[in-house]
Amino acid sequence: MTALSYREYATDLHSRIRQLRTSEDASASIEIAICRNAYCYKSEEVTGPKSFSRCSTGPLNSAEGLVERDSTETMNEIEAFFSLSEIYAYSDVALANGNSPLSRSHWDGTVALIEVTYETEVTRWHQRMLFIGFSDPIHADFTVGLNRDLFIHEHNTGKHLFEWRSTEVPAAVLEIVATGPGSVNEIATPHTSGLWKRRATPAKQKWLDATQTIS
Repeated sequence: MTALSYREYATDLHSRIRQLRTSEDASASIEIAICRNAYCYKSEEVTGPKSFSRCSTGPLNSAEGLVERDSTETMNEIEAFFSLSEIYAYSDVALANGNSPLSRSHWDGTVALIEVTYETEVTRWHQRMLFIGFSDPIHADFTVGLNRDLFIHEHNTGKHLFEWRSTEVPAAVLEIVATGPGSVNEIATPHTSGLWKRRATPAKQKWLDATQTIS
């Protein structure tokens, strides 16, 4: 069974993150860790009334951890990841038994751990995905083929790694929110359809253990 391409999902996620950074209708938490060539670039953002932003970098698996630095380099790495032509997503299996892509170097691909949560007047949305991206299909096919059991092969809502999930705001709140056309910002409903049509040639503790190298 072949792994699924997440290029379309990543494009939509990138667009949604950019919208959240400037939205007046939603409060968001955006955490992105890019791991490339044994180095990690991490961005933490909170939007809304209590906005916050911090970037840190450092060698992967370094005993000293990541050091807070100017955001320019990290943001450039994030943009570079989203521009990659070949992007795949790891399943919960990648977090088990020492398989975590975050614990080892990838010299031919860029690993990205992206967690985003936001809420509008009517809905709370949350997604946590672990991707790997490549600039060409040859390297992508080789790496994905070699570790095919670690990747998502069909629509998957894992326990630790998952696409967009929604939780509705209590009905008592909904009663005072306008329900007519245009009453909810366009970012309220993440794109989830058509993500699995193009095929290409993840217990909470396990999640914490798998990501501790970039904390």
